[in-house]
Amino acid sequence: MKKFKYLIIILMALMLFSCKNEDMAIRQMCQEIHENYPMATLQDIYKTCYQDFFGAEHLMNDTAMARKYINKELELCRDTDLSKMPRHEPTGFRHRFTRINLSCVVDGEMSEDMLLGLFIAAAGKDNAFSDDWYSEWLKIEAIALKVNPDWGDGALQNELREAAYGKYAVRHSDAFRETYNPHYRIVRSY
Repeated sequence: MKKFKYLIIILMALMLFSCKNEDMAIRQMCQEIHENYPMATLQDIYKTCYQDFFGAEHLMNDTAMARKYINKELELCRDTDLSKMPRHEPTGFRHRFTRINLSCVVDGEMSEDMLLGLFIAAAGKDNAFSDDWYSEWLKIEAIALKVNPDWGDGALQNELREAAYGKYAVRHSDAFRETYNPHYRIVRSY
């Protein structure tokens, strides 16, 4: 019986330590976003964390459509400054996925087929981290608002909570899109 008590205590300590590490990872992610993207809003925090939690399957219904969409976006951004975002950037705080800037294709670093293949491979599965996105978002939101209280916006917070409850994706904020010109695809981090 005594060994069982010690085992329970050790397991609880490990869970507490894990939660603290997760909180630190969320805080670090929020600080990096705040430093690297001063125009980012809470909506952009939601976007990257949603991508990290679910992957890209919300974008993948049909591989032929995915190819057409990438082709169209490549044509739209060929004469666009894509340097405002890094060529490769991890999503969220777990870094389960990576954003690949379309500049990698435009500049010839990777072929369109290679990017499409990586995207399809990442999107073709149930990538959700768990079943409870809503609770995860509430935790992320609370930490994000401690990092940058200016991200607090009651109406936006309510919209994002509704999206989280319904497990919906959102777009980048208008300010983020106008300032950083994001054009990328999500692939699994290896």
